[in-house]
Amino acid sequence: MARAPVASLLFLVLLSVCCAAAPAAAPPPPEPLVRSQYAVVFGAPDVRMMAQRVAELMDEAVPRIAPIVGTDDLSPVPAVIYLDRQEFVRATNLPHDSRVAGLAVFPAGVIYLDGTELFTSIERVVPHEVAHVLTARALGDAFSSLPRWVGEGVAEYAAGQRASFVDPTALQAIGRGKSVALRDLDAAILAQDSNSGLAYAQSTSLIYFLVSRQGEEVIGELLASLRRTRNFEMSLDEVTGLDSDELQREWRVSVSRRWGWRLLFRPALIYVVMLVLFAIGVIRYLLQKRRRQELAEEDW
Repeated sequence: MARAPVASLLFLVLLSVCCAAAPAAAPPPPEPLVRSQYAVVFGAPDVRMMAQRVAELMDEAVPRIAPIVGTDDLSPVPAVIYLDRQEFVRATNLPHDSRVAGLAVFPAGVIYLDGTELFTSIERVVPHEVAHVLTARALGDAFSSLPRWVGEGVAEYAAGQRASFVDPTALQAIGRGKSVALRDLDAAILAQDSNSGLAYAQSTSLIYFLVSRQGEEVIGELLASLRRTRNFEMSLDEVTGLDSDELQREWRVSVSRRWGWRLLFRPALIYVVMLVLFAIGVIRYLLQKRRRQELAEEDW
């Protein structure tokens, strides 16, 4: 359990390097390196091996994620790989100090990847960004009505992020009074600061809560409703019977019930329990020793 804080910190870093946005990104090169059933991958000749791996990841992700978000558009997803960090930053028009390693650009629906794997691996980034592209396809013109936290939570869920990894992180924030209010999640994600990792974790945890409550189909139903209403609050109520405040309240209760036991294993509490057990052991030893001495005196 001593490794849990390190894992949580690493997770928060990884969550801060994948996103969907609409910067003025450079267009893909004219000729792809790899074409597959669900991918068209571009890049310089020296990224050919990585391009093949990216295509394999996309061929697995597209048909798996499409039913989750409710789209039947399985046309190949274009992706561009850069083996130079600065080239990636320039091509995506990101700030020079950005930690983003993958970017899905809309309305083009193109994925840009930092092939240096400086911040995280393509195995983590590719399915996340594919989920963004397929979510946009499911929503069409209503994509702009999707709260960012929902998009990021769905992308992390679809990419295979486990509830057992994100829920305890969110629970600890709740316990410390530092959880992000639902209305502030989008701003926290966009800020890309110390609170962004927590905002991503809460977003993913919220999606897992909805799935545990109504099944995986709730994601596609929510997106289908949003495509029609173009109003998230209206769609949330239509599909789940909850408004945002009720969603956050029920999510907090659910997470606390399911993962509250994790708080029992915080290192400080473990040390306290060990000291108490040690003290009990010492007292029992002394009492038994005294009892043996008394018995010996009686026998004499």
